[in-house]
Amino acid sequence: MAKALDDRMHILVKQGRAPFVGSSRGHEGIQVASTAAIGADDWLVPHYRGLANAVVRGLTMKEWMLAVFAKAGDPLSAGRNIPGGCYSYRKLKIAPVSQVVASWIPKAAGIAYASKVRGESAVTLCTFGDGAASQGAFHEGVNFAAVHRLPVVFVCENNGYAISVPIRLQMANPDIADRAAGYGITGVTVDGTDVPASFAACRAAVARARRGEGPTLIDAKIWRINSHTSEDNQLKYRTKEELEEAARHDPIARFVAWLTERRWITAEGAAQVQAECDAEASEAADWAEQQPDPMPEDALKNLFG
Repeated sequence: MAKALDDRMHILVKQGRAPFVGSSRGHEGIQVASTAAIGADDWLVPHYRGLANAVVRGLTMKEWMLAVFAKAGDPLSAGRNIPGGCYSYRKLKIAPVSQVVASWIPKAAGIAYASKVRGESAVTLCTFGDGAASQGAFHEGVNFAAVHRLPVVFVCENNGYAISVPIRLQMANPDIADRAAGYGITGVTVDGTDVPASFAACRAAVARARRGEGPTLIDAKIWRINSHTSEDNQLKYRTKEELEEAARHDPIARFVAWLTERRWITAEGAAQVQAECDAEASEAADWAEQQPDPMPEDALKNLFG
């Protein structure tokens, strides 16, 4: 579903029907695995590339496309924000997403702190990229969570690029999980393109958090397949060979191979599932485009200065 929506958004942008897409291609494996590891009463604090997180949480294709076309019925921001950039969904316990890099990490710590104070069993899942790990807010949020032993799981979707800046120019030690020792918490490095391994790591981290053992910092190594956004051209800073290598690490293809090896699905069956998702995404886009636009008099509704 995430791939189908991502692919359809790129088509809509090229057709001039949609304004923007921040691709999640290459991130789907760790996003699906981490979100599947939390429960309905837990909180999700995703970054702006977290389409698969939202899909696993229960977001429908029609709901997402209402946001893409900025329609009045958009349940994420009532048509006020770029697709995936800044939104929330209270019903699904998705906290507000922000485009201010790393700003949501302290927020996730605050949500987890509130759960602990209230005596709730809820765990907070917070996702971000390697670029966010270079921001001061990363330290503030993780340090606060570590000091108070908060029930939060921090997942770095480490695709090796902060927009166009490679990780070698971001940090001397590319293994972000190594930082966990400095905070006195558990650090885990996992292949984020391996869905079963990622799920096992995230499920163990959620269990630790729920037992009151504090946060876990997970460094999920992945490959970004598409450009940073539709406003970016990665051919200016990535080689053809690197992009070919990234395509070979597609987590969806890898998971299909894992399933077919165990005879839980056939290659034809997997292709049929993807075709059905592609068709549903196309239909959702055509439907959403015809829905009512926001009314000018509602521009300031639910906004506070």
